[in-house]
Amino acid sequence: MKLSRRFRRALRSILSAVVLGLICYGIIYVMGNISSKMLRSPLESMENQVTDLAFHVRKNNDRFHQVTTNDVVIIDIDEASISALGRPQLWPRAFDARVIDYIASGHPKSIGIDFLYTEPDTLSPEYTRMLSERGFANAPAITDAMSTDHLLSQAIKQAGNVYLSLFDDDANGQQIIDTSMSSSLRTIKQFSIDEYQIDSINYPVLPARDFGEKSKGVGSIAVPTMQDGTVRHYQLFKQIADSSGQPKLIANFPFYMLLDELGVKESDVNITKEGADVGGQTFIPLRKDGSFRINWLGTEDKIRYISYYKVWDELVPAEFFENKFVFFGTSASGLQDLKTVPSIDDKMPGVEVHVQAFLNMMNAAYLNEYSEKDLRIWFALISILLVFVFLLTRPLFGFILAVVLYFGERFIFELYVIPKYNIMFPITTLMLLTLLTYLLASLYTYFIRERRSRQMKSAFGTYVSPEIVERIAKDPGILQLGGEKKVLTVLFSDIRSFTSYSEQFDPQKIVAVLNNYLSAMSEIIFRHKGTIDKFIGDAIMAIFGAPIPQDDHADRACRVALDMIDDLKQFNIQENEKGRPALVIGIGVNTGEMIVGNIGSGKRFDYTVIGDAVNIGSRLEGLTKFFGVDIIVSDFTVKACKTDEFRFRILGSVLVKGKDEPVRVYELLRKPADAIQQQNEDIWDDAFLAFRYKDLHRASELFAKYEKARPGDKAALYYMQQCEEFKVNPSQFSLVLKMENK
Repeated sequence: MKLSRRFRRALRSILSAVVLGLICYGIIYVMGNISSKMLRSPLESMENQVTDLAFHVRKNNDRFHQVTTNDVVIIDIDEASISALGRPQLWPRAFDARVIDYIASGHPKSIGIDFLYTEPDTLSPEYTRMLSERGFANAPAITDAMSTDHLLSQAIKQAGNVYLSLFDDDANGQQIIDTSMSSSLRTIKQFSIDEYQIDSINYPVLPARDFGEKSKGVGSIAVPTMQDGTVRHYQLFKQIADSSGQPKLIANFPFYMLLDELGVKESDVNITKEGADVGGQTFIPLRKDGSFRINWLGTEDKIRYISYYKVWDELVPAEFFENKFVFFGTSASGLQDLKTVPSIDDKMPGVEVHVQAFLNMMNAAYLNEYSEKDLRIWFALISILLVFVFLLTRPLFGFILAVVLYFGERFIFELYVIPKYNIMFPITTLMLLTLLTYLLASLYTYFIRERRSRQMKSAFGTYVSPEIVERIAKDPGILQLGGEKKVLTVLFSDIRSFTSYSEQFDPQKIVAVLNNYLSAMSEIIFRHKGTIDKFIGDAIMAIFGAPIPQDDHADRACRVALDMIDDLKQFNIQENEKGRPALVIGIGVNTGEMIVGNIGSGKRFDYTVIGDAVNIGSRLEGLTKFFGVDIIVSDFTVKACKTDEFRFRILGSVLVKGKDEPVRVYELLRKPADAIQQQNEDIWDDAFLAFRYKDLHRASELFAKYEKARPGDKAALYYMQQCEEFKVNPSQFSLVLKMENK
């Protein structure tokens, strides 16, 4: 018995952990959905703070092994270059031509330029006017001679590996697009638009035609930020308009540097729902917006910056650039190309974001990123495990454990998981699950375990006897939460014509009478250890055999039914003395398999029984009107009774509404107290036996004899009428009475 109880307790703990764990994860899941719909998601902000710190403290990234930081260099238009050469807006294109020529002489692998050449290098007409005012007769020729676009065009052509940039001027919807230049862009066409929601470049501002045609590729320079202004993802692709209407993609310029380094054509790039397959040589995982999360370098992996003016002055040997990937950009604050990133405290020049993304792609050094959807089952299992652990621990130790786990999970993620394994997953989900499972487990322990006795008494105090309440409180395991199949006995009682009765008196008196009646009947049920399922107006539904198992539940129900009829007589005497008419009730009793347990919704449930056996009990109560008897029980109840203290008068087989098989029913009576009563019961048995064997003349005589002894007996009168009808129409003979109404 002890092992059995221990097993049941362990099973309850496991089931509680499963339910509470799933509830916890369900709460977190709903919170995540709600948070994701907000303009600035609180959960996403928390997640970003944790992951940003992980990148910030990482020392190095050992996944950049094919192309390292030594293989890339940034030519930086910094404050020193501006001091040496003046404002970049006034630099002639000859400056860039000279720098590109010098770098190209060192044979770099490619040169990517993160600024724009969208306008010709011509002086404003204002300069021509100013020269003319000062006496220069050939002022137009002078200003025209100042343009050095041809030098830059020649430098781009001779280098042969220069990649230029475009941008989307969505503020200028009236600009005219150079369709010939647009059609020559290197675009990706192996792309299914249904798998992605990639933004479009609606108004591309392209390099001047001469520059673009001589470059090796033109790409976007989009580096979008998140709601908090931080760059965490690299926008690799955007859609671009096509006169044919076919969707196609244009990439950021480092992607074209990657293609040419790998020797892959744009036509060999296939965008699947998982990401970009680059000619079978590498794969880039993509988000639905065409971006990927940048795996930021560690603080020790520094990218080399060289001031622009030092290259212009040829202070750096050209051989330094051999086999390097060279990027042009700016770190000068006045040029407004500084980005907030997770890996450093200071802002990062936008060109380095392109370099970081380029290193990610060249080394396939992406983060192994798992979404909450990918880990849904694992989070559910972890929730269950955490609840189970907290249920087994003492409150103080559970609190300490929850705090240790909460901060331990964060520190391990920040200091070990991302830096060592480059794995990302929703760490805040795990952290919140830890706190929520502890909280829910603690509440469960307090409200369910510590107060279970009080709850059980409150729940069952008005439905069962005090002795049963105490047993339930001591051993709640006898209750099967959620329902189980058991063979029980159900009792239904109802006051006849109570509506007509209530119309004779004012409501207050009716309520008082009804309360007194229900109290008296309830006492009888409690006396025999039954359970009141519910009061339905003036009707009572009671259960026997649950929640406390009772082998003699059928006998108990029969005793209750007989005692209710006896006590009603005393109740009616008191009512007659008060000038009120007597109450008449009918009782139906049935035994059978039914589902018993706490049934209802999450907000409201009742301990009750359901099933066909319950419905039959209700129908039997209704049959008492037809047969004019006080109590009707089914054949199932008769067979279930273990004592011989009752007398059952057979009333026949009845096909009640909603059932396909007839039910044999009996009137429940006490054992005859004298020889005359016994003689009458024997007459009835002989009459019914004769009727069953179609001896209608003898049956009619015996039923008449019984009715004479018990004048007005409806059952006898009914069968007398049946005998006469079947004598006339023998083919209509049937032992089954079909009831169309309840």
